[in-house]
Amino acid sequence: MRRMIHVLLLFMFLSTSAYSWENTARVKFMLGKVERQLKNKTSWDRLRLNARVYSGDRIKTSVNARIEIEMPDGTVIRVDQNSIFDVKSIKTDEDDGEDEMSFSLWAGNIWAKFKKIVSDRQTRRIESPSAVVAIRGTTLEVNVDKQLTTRVSVVEGKVAVTSKDAKGEVLVGSSQQTIVRKGQAPQPPSAIPTRRKSARSAFALKVDKPPLQITDPSLISGGLRLSGTTVPGATVTVNGAPLTVDANGKFTGRVPVTEGANRFTVQASYKGQTAQQKVAAFVNTKKPQIKLSSPLVTGYLNKRGYSLSGAVFDETPQDKIRVYINGEEVAEIRGRGSFNRTVILQEGQNNIRLTARDLSKNSAEKSQRIFLDTVKPIITVTEPSQQRFIRLEPPGPPVQRLRDRNRFTQIIRGVIIDPEPSSGLQRLVINGKEIKPNSDGSFETEINLKRGENRLVILVEDKAGNIARDANRRIIVR
Repeated sequence: MRRMIHVLLLFMFLSTSAYSWENTARVKFMLGKVERQLKNKTSWDRLRLNARVYSGDRIKTSVNARIEIEMPDGTVIRVDQNSIFDVKSIKTDEDDGEDEMSFSLWAGNIWAKFKKIVSDRQTRRIESPSAVVAIRGTTLEVNVDKQLTTRVSVVEGKVAVTSKDAKGEVLVGSSQQTIVRKGQAPQPPSAIPTRRKSARSAFALKVDKPPLQITDPSLISGGLRLSGTTVPGATVTVNGAPLTVDANGKFTGRVPVTEGANRFTVQASYKGQTAQQKVAAFVNTKKPQIKLSSPLVTGYLNKRGYSLSGAVFDETPQDKIRVYINGEEVAEIRGRGSFNRTVILQEGQNNIRLTARDLSKNSAEKSQRIFLDTVKPIITVTEPSQQRFIRLEPPGPPVQRLRDRNRFTQIIRGVIIDPEPSSGLQRLVINGKEIKPNSDGSFETEINLKRGENRLVILVEDKAGNIARDANRRIIVR
């Protein structure tokens, strides 16, 4: 019985985890300062690129900030600057057959492209302080001003708009808009007017929005293509430079861009009337650069903690770089800065991969191979095998000089074992004399002795810096 309960609990846990992951959105692009307030919280935290957005999250954008959020079904919502936006609910068909997405725009502006609705069980809704917008596969823009007036502009598709405080519903189709003032019913649908309206005639300007982020290096030399439509006969400029306008009012042209944030003012002029529209693009073609402050020389270490430090640089203004070590984020740096992280090594070969990735996913990588060996070599002396070896040497012939009669030699033999993980032997020193062992670790050498007590000192070091020392042996000549 207990075993069955445990299995059921495990199944519920796995099901809940999978469900939670399905019902989240992802930050696809971000520019400037964007903050998030979690459900039932009062504090604000910075929102990061590729972060998950959950039901109940509130998002706030600052001046010149933008964010693009991708829903589980591929729906994309762009939140403009100075906006407050709530993700009220994200439910997929995994949740008891429900498929619901609802949002609230309290202030500012959003642009959204919703996937087509294919079932009556699917609901998509945007609320504001004054209106409710029901959506069925639509590209639209919603704006809420300081007076809590809501403007719903449909680019493609159809939406149903109702007031929160008054009766009435209107259906708004492609290229139409409606306005809902606080406490009033929605206005009848009308054609989308110009951004700036003349009392004498309608004067339209529509700019095709360029990509929010650009990574193509050819645009630095060739420029960014801007296009759109206005009234026939109008002149169009971008930041003061003219664009080509054909007989149908379609305009196009390329404008120079630089690394970082680029902002453009598109202005159309016709018979004393003007209309303006502002667009922005973030150009990011430069890869981050990585410089390590203390690169390895030998590649061998005998300590488990390896301090990896350095600096990253990025030539793109206002860019952010995230630094990863073996896939784990260790630092976030704006423009240029340093990082430091202690990496815990495992015995043997360690492959360390350092990655720097910017906002547009341009990345640079460096790698290091470090061999960790914390085990000291083992010294075995086979000749003489005794710790205290005594030799009896009778005096030499009287004619032999006294100095020569008191000098002798001794053969020292043995073997050096470097246990796994073996970094290999670096040096072997016997009584200050460096000798080279054989490939199997065996060694043989001859040392000089004098009459009396002679100390035998053997020192072995491997490539990782582990040192073994044997200084307890004595050879006594009598």
